[in-house]
Amino acid sequence: MNEEFSVVGKRIRQPDGPAKATGEAKFVGDLRMPGMLIAKVLRSPHPHARVVRVDSAKAMALPGVAAVITPDDLGDWNGFDRGMKDLPLVAGGYRIPPEEHVVNRTARHYGDAVAAVAAVNEHIAEEALSLLEVEYEVLPFVLNAEEALGSGAPQVSETAPGNIGKHLSYPYPEGDVDKALAEADLVVEGVFQTTKQDHCTQETAACLAYVDAAGRLNVWSQCQLPHLARRELANIFNLPVKKVKIMTPFVGGSFGQRGSVCAEPVAAALALKTNKPVRLVFSREDNFLGLESRTGFDKINVRMGFMKDGTLTAIKTYMLGHLGGYMGCGPMSSVIGMTLSMGHYRCPNRYGDSDMVMTNIPVSGAMRGFGNDAMMFCIEQLVDEASEKLGIDPITIRRKNTKEPGETAAMGLMLESSYLEECMLSGAEKFGWNELRSRPKKDEGRIKRGYGMATMSHCTGAAPLYLEHSNAMVKVNEDGSVDLTVYPAPVGTHIWGALSQICAEELGIRAEDVNIVTGDTDVTLFEYGSDASRSTYAIGGATLRAARQAKEQLLAHAAAMLEVPVEDLLARNGRVFLKSDPDKGLSVGEVCYDAIYSFGGEATNFSGKQSFEPTWNSPTFGAYFAEVEVDTETGRVRVPRFVTAIDCGKAINPMAVEGQLEGGLQQGLGYALTENFVVNETTGKVETANYDSYKVPGTLDMPHSEVIIVDRPDPKGPFGAKGVGEPGMVGIPPAIANAIYDAIGVRVRGLPMTPERILAALAEKGEAKGETQ
Repeated sequence: MNEEFSVVGKRIRQPDGPAKATGEAKFVGDLRMPGMLIAKVLRSPHPHARVVRVDSAKAMALPGVAAVITPDDLGDWNGFDRGMKDLPLVAGGYRIPPEEHVVNRTARHYGDAVAAVAAVNEHIAEEALSLLEVEYEVLPFVLNAEEALGSGAPQVSETAPGNIGKHLSYPYPEGDVDKALAEADLVVEGVFQTTKQDHCTQETAACLAYVDAAGRLNVWSQCQLPHLARRELANIFNLPVKKVKIMTPFVGGSFGQRGSVCAEPVAAALALKTNKPVRLVFSREDNFLGLESRTGFDKINVRMGFMKDGTLTAIKTYMLGHLGGYMGCGPMSSVIGMTLSMGHYRCPNRYGDSDMVMTNIPVSGAMRGFGNDAMMFCIEQLVDEASEKLGIDPITIRRKNTKEPGETAAMGLMLESSYLEECMLSGAEKFGWNELRSRPKKDEGRIKRGYGMATMSHCTGAAPLYLEHSNAMVKVNEDGSVDLTVYPAPVGTHIWGALSQICAEELGIRAEDVNIVTGDTDVTLFEYGSDASRSTYAIGGATLRAARQAKEQLLAHAAAMLEVPVEDLLARNGRVFLKSDPDKGLSVGEVCYDAIYSFGGEATNFSGKQSFEPTWNSPTFGAYFAEVEVDTETGRVRVPRFVTAIDCGKAINPMAVEGQLEGGLQQGLGYALTENFVVNETTGKVETANYDSYKVPGTLDMPHSEVIIVDRPDPKGPFGAKGVGEPGMVGIPPAIANAIYDAIGVRVRGLPMTPERILAALAEKGEAKGETQ
């Protein structure tokens, strides 16, 4: 592969940077339309209750109120699956019952939507909500997954007998796991628990919907799967797909949360009812209660078998997850988590099962890492435990079990590239691993210092588990600039810049000469969307192929103008020239102008259009090194230093990669140490519904961070690139957990690793050294 790039690998200014810096960028909350109404949602104060009646007379009598929607107003509107993941999995058919509605007759969790209003301003809308009189039939509720499986537990959903939303198995079982565990020289095992984590996006969920003069439903949506959202909204409201148009403004973050329809159904319903534009912007409390958060697991049982030399021979897993009141896409977190983690290392015997359970808590779903985060928290602690018991260095035991290209990757496909070993070695050198770990422990008083590491791999896209379909169109203008029509979600990943670089590199122009055309389902071809760390890999793959198609036309026309064979030409730095004589050539703009304004039937506009569905998957690998300080009196953990070494293929823009990893570190710190989604066990009320009670790490909590980009190309990715969006946080919690063990000698098996958990583990250690918490 040619390593001499003109645009790829450069730290370019992001195309959306000036708009964001100057305030020109418009988010949903910035949008205004004549006659626009403001919507608000009434949420259930009970974790499980049936709405007997809603008296809206007082609310409708309030001047300025335009509409109220209650469960009695749904008419022929259909229920929906907010996650929209009705796609076939390798493990079998995957269908989610469409049980959620615009507003719900039966509230299945605290904060479930039961009514909505639209008024001329926010204050009147809020007052209208307070005037709605709702009579509830309060129903028994269940909050814990294990309790939900018990006989006599309240039934959350009629479509989930025994409250089992989905029973899913590891898609790639191999060998005889029980036999291998019985024959292993060492078996390490543990029972782990992980919590829900809120995405904490800068912008809350929001939508603006209106019906135009042609009767089309136009929706300004944050959804990162816009073409799927168009299909879903058409189905909810019994409209032809052609009658729905999705437009995407700037979006203030996602981390997986915008992979669902959020505010769209309510805003669209009120727009259809009033025939006026309706804007709905969630409060922060709405976001915590009404949207999906990370799928938590009440129990993860993992057993791993090793031989004396450190060879991993068996992994067996059982996951018990809580889905909340609706299934959403939460069930997939178990399958994806098992798939990625159990396929991370070379292991001939693997088996896993999961029960994903309905409970009366807010809905679980996709969040950065999507199950892999939970499983790697377990796997990497047990690998460390095995290394200690076998007397093998933690890096050495991981290197011994690292897969090589040509072996089967986690997703069941051939592993195209892996530089995990280089990640471990370069990260260890930067961190000073060997020196720090070899230092003799000394009494440091109440503050104990420890060092830990972990590795991970994560998918680049979701092939072959579910649909991978992207499209790109390239139009070359007469001045040599390019309009690139694509539809990645603008959720803060800097994907516009990466796609500009891919397109420009192939065409031999500057990245700033590429204009991104996006954000409208009327203009763009079908795009599955932005999730599973797929945008650079899949949308970038479509972009590369469309640019290549346009370049073929460009070179052919230039060859005719220069009267040379096309194979003798090269396009680079804005020129088309002879490889043997770079001084002989034309600017790209000259060639394009001549083609567009040619007479005699020769006029043409260079363009390319490509549909792309990758049938392979190139995992990203990473190694993470953490230094911690544990206060043995308070239980508080501080992380003063962190090193991340990443193999994400060829970094299209190293600055964007570093940004992803720095952001992932902040999110991983919160998941590991402070972010705890608390539901009152007695009332079912969410106690952490805003930042005054839900602790997100701030600037002062961040460690000194160093990022190493291995920067080795993958043979399948566009110019060798792989994904990097999710890997940034997956390895953070296990690295910190292993460092905590190195500091205080106890294993903490639950997330978050709060001061209370640390102190409880230390107290237990005082009675029986080596026990885990």
